[in-house]
Amino acid sequence: MSNGYARLASLMGLHPEIAILRRFGALNAQNLLYLQAELTHLEHRLQKCVEEDADSGHPDRTIYDRDWQTLSESGAAPDGNPEQWNTILLIRKRLEEYNQALLFQTFIAKCDAPNPQDLKFLRLWMKTPRMGNVYLLGPDSDVYEKPQLATDLIALKCRENQSLASRVLGDFAVHWWHRAFGWRFRKPDSSSSHANTVYYSQETILRLSTLVGTVFASVLPVVAIVVLYYVTSMIHRLAIIGVFTGLFSAALGILTTGRVVEIFSATAA
Repeated sequence: MSNGYARLASLMGLHPEIAILRRFGALNAQNLLYLQAELTHLEHRLQKCVEEDADSGHPDRTIYDRDWQTLSESGAAPDGNPEQWNTILLIRKRLEEYNQALLFQTFIAKCDAPNPQDLKFLRLWMKTPRMGNVYLLGPDSDVYEKPQLATDLIALKCRENQSLASRVLGDFAVHWWHRAFGWRFRKPDSSSSHANTVYYSQETILRLSTLVGTVFASVLPVVAIVVLYYVTSMIHRLAIIGVFTGLFSAALGILTTGRVVEIFSATAA
């Protein structure tokens, strides 16, 4: 496989979260503005055509705004005036383009920015000779390198809603694990187009972080009860309850993806 678009597309196809592309936000907005301006012009032009046909005194042209068939056949009539119908057809075409562009702009506006670690990996993978070794030659060769374009990048597949713990586990712990021990057990497939590239399942990382969060949240109340059992001072007990309540709330915020109201409800309970 060549070291160009095909290899890069192969990686993105296999791992959609790495499919990071430019949204071209400014160009899309500019295109919408042009279409809006053109449609506004055509709207005024149509209104003018309607008024001219209504005031023409011609038996057919005066009923264009009331008889669709007569209007649609105006171009075939010997003494008809097809300008109104042609304007409508042009408006129909431009409206279709405008609506499609508007829907697409709405879609990309909802797309999240790429995960910083995914973008970092993509840059490293493309530049490393033993991995992707992808060097594009056109104006798009530095799309992922220019800092001013970073806010214009989107990921086609956003990662699942992750807790702080799962993000830390996926972004740092996995890298440390592979460098220290994981390389002994997980070897890259040198025969594939992604040679010397090792992948760890995101689902496994999420399950592991969920397991850690569940165990911690289950053990913390038990630890609090044991500590309170050995503390006899009421003031100290109240202080310890406050500390463990804060720890419990912090643990929920770090280890889960719960909203503030959900964390507040769990803590109050």
